[in-house]
Amino acid sequence: MQDVANMTSDRLGRIVEDAVSEVYIFSVEDFRFSLVNGGARKNLGFTMEELRTKTPWDIKPEFSQQEFLRLVDPLIKGDQTTLEFETIHQRKNGSCYDVFVHLQLIATDGENVFYAAVQDITKQKQTTAALVKVSARLDAILSNTTMSIFMMDDRQHCVFMNRAAEKLTGYTFEETQGRPLHDVIHHTHPDGRHFPIEDCEIDRAFPEDHQTQGEEIFVHKDGSFYPVGFTASPMKDGSGKTVGTVIEVRDISDVLKARNAEAEFTKALNAKVEEALAQRDLLEAQLVQSQKMEAVGQLTGGVAHDFNNLLQVIGSNLQLLVKGLPVNDPNRKFAENAMTGVSRGAKLTAQLLAFGRQQPLEPKPSNVGRLLRGMDDMLRRTLGEAIEIETVIAGGLWNCLVDPVQLENVILNLAINARDAMNHRGKLTIEAGNASLDEAYAEAHPEVVAGQYVMVAVTDTGTGIAAEIIDKVFDPFFTTKPTGEGTGLGLSMVYGFIKQSGGHIKIYSEEGHGTTVRVYLRRTRESDQSQQARPTTETPKGHGEVVLIVEDDAAVREAAVDVLRDLGYTVLTAETADSALVVVNSGVKIDVLFTDVVMPGTLRSPELVRKAKELLPELGVLFTSGYTQNAIVHAGRLDDGIDLLSKPYTRERLAQKIHEILSRPASQVSREQVSEGNADIVNGAHALQRGLRVLLVEDEVLIRMATADMLADMGCQVVEAGSIAEATECLGKDDFHVLLADLGLPDGQGMDLVRRVTASYPDIAVIIASGADPREYTERSDLGRPLTGLIKPYNERDLELALRKCLDAD
Repeated sequence: MQDVANMTSDRLGRIVEDAVSEVYIFSVEDFRFSLVNGGARKNLGFTMEELRTKTPWDIKPEFSQQEFLRLVDPLIKGDQTTLEFETIHQRKNGSCYDVFVHLQLIATDGENVFYAAVQDITKQKQTTAALVKVSARLDAILSNTTMSIFMMDDRQHCVFMNRAAEKLTGYTFEETQGRPLHDVIHHTHPDGRHFPIEDCEIDRAFPEDHQTQGEEIFVHKDGSFYPVGFTASPMKDGSGKTVGTVIEVRDISDVLKARNAEAEFTKALNAKVEEALAQRDLLEAQLVQSQKMEAVGQLTGGVAHDFNNLLQVIGSNLQLLVKGLPVNDPNRKFAENAMTGVSRGAKLTAQLLAFGRQQPLEPKPSNVGRLLRGMDDMLRRTLGEAIEIETVIAGGLWNCLVDPVQLENVILNLAINARDAMNHRGKLTIEAGNASLDEAYAEAHPEVVAGQYVMVAVTDTGTGIAAEIIDKVFDPFFTTKPTGEGTGLGLSMVYGFIKQSGGHIKIYSEEGHGTTVRVYLRRTRESDQSQQARPTTETPKGHGEVVLIVEDDAAVREAAVDVLRDLGYTVLTAETADSALVVVNSGVKIDVLFTDVVMPGTLRSPELVRKAKELLPELGVLFTSGYTQNAIVHAGRLDDGIDLLSKPYTRERLAQKIHEILSRPASQVSREQVSEGNADIVNGAHALQRGLRVLLVEDEVLIRMATADMLADMGCQVVEAGSIAEATECLGKDDFHVLLADLGLPDGQGMDLVRRVTASYPDIAVIIASGADPREYTERSDLGRPLTGLIKPYNERDLELALRKCLDAD
């Protein structure tokens, strides 16, 4: 028996020693450990010899000796048989782990000892904490989402509702918990009929084990009905078994209203489209073209130049061909038909350039009344029969100084805008009359000069313009039309043209009643010159006068040579301005210089003319081009005294222009055409600026080129920059007298550059160029020095005055 007992004792000791759970036995007297099994020793990192000197509170940092003694006192007194609690154990290396302790007092061999079975619950605690965190996050999501969430168990009873669901239904979760959700919020049709659960799509998700979506009508707690969109999905447990349904619900009242409104709008829109389609005719293409002409204008410049060169070659050769054919030659008809095609092509490019504002303004005394009468048929065909047009022209109408072609574009633009505002149906009234703007009006409108004007008013019966946006209608890119139906540049182009012509524009509008746009153009006492002069029946001929043709296009050059020789002129030719200057310097007699505006090489055509006039003051000059590109245009207007023959030109037109130039007195030719038609420069009025070093900062290449040309004409040394970065680099390399800066630059605001210059370069005078009123910037006191403003568009005289002003102020 003793052997059996010993064997049993040994076996139990081995079991305790090898157990995964930690086992501790310690004395009731001194509380020192007498036995600690292998699992505990391994986890703690202590040997048994080390543990024999330690007590429970030595490895339990949460307990002091007194606290632990109070904890086990009920066991010692016999008030309790066991104690269970959670705490932490501290390893030999100082790290800790969570434990669950089962402690009891055991009597063995007449001696009481404490027996502690300890379980490491670190992973369990971490898992629980993670679960709590996830649950809290899920609760936060479900409680704060605006989507209503319901959960039903396998009996279709409600087991969860979030806050949004309570708000949607009017019920609290306590009121629906344990009840079939269908019986609470989905039991009746709006007409009062009972809604059986068998017909409910939502409740099919669980028995049919698939997701359902759709729209239904729910019943609110207050008895009202409301539409919802829902998604019902089966809920599955870890084994994949379906245990309930989760339902996502949203109120779709606003969606249905928008849907109905969209349907009504679509219906009305389709009706209007059908009506418009019924009224359309062959003018549709012309109307679309006029609406999109602004975009076309961005592409026409280079195309028109090349196309006009081609037309020039074709037209010149056809004219020579016709001239050599007998009147009764059957081939003459084909050549004349081809010439008609050339003429139509020339009109097309001219129209594109005019609409795209790529042509220079050629203001001339014009009678607006005659112009409006000439537009009447075009307006009626363009706007359509549904627009009633009334034109009222006052008696004794004054003439005004304006480019008649561009004014036609303005009136057409305003008429098309009015048609759109009237939804293609209404009355358009165009009036022309005399008007006087007095000093009081001019004081209220600083940009207006008091005086006599010709007023053109365009009035529609459309929807009108809201008061809060009427001040923005002339801003570039501002439009009230839907995306894709307008660029927002139409009225800004009108505004720019009127201002460029020295006029004034005012808009009046009242919502629901219509809009009136009044355009004021300065009166001139000169007689009307807007109508084309009747062509003479006889083509002027030459008598051996020498014409130097400067043209880089060989075909155009050869055609011009043939025409001029046929007209009786002696012809010299040059491919570039540089080679033409060589001819001029050779001393050969030249009566007329006939040069293309846009030329390759280092020497530009205006420079060629200037140098040639210095050697030959009586030389006549005729420019030709299909696209001027600002070379002889400043502030959008053809320079005074410049003769320009636009390509393609006819034999007769070339003959007339050459004859006209040769017929002028020599002194008049010299005075009008030297230095690109600016007599002030010739007379030395710009001597003040000669030798000035000007840093020109402008990102628009064409504006920068034109301004640099004007400054160079004044004798200034110009350095160009297209950005703040380039300007900064230039300032670090050279010294400058004047900074001329645009406000809008690609890499920042021009005022940032101005501040930097005024702070670091106090000797540099500053001119600010802007399309808006620059006084907002020039009158600033925070810069500590005066600035000079230059309003775009500006001409050479404006630039000169700005230079003088900034230098005087500095």
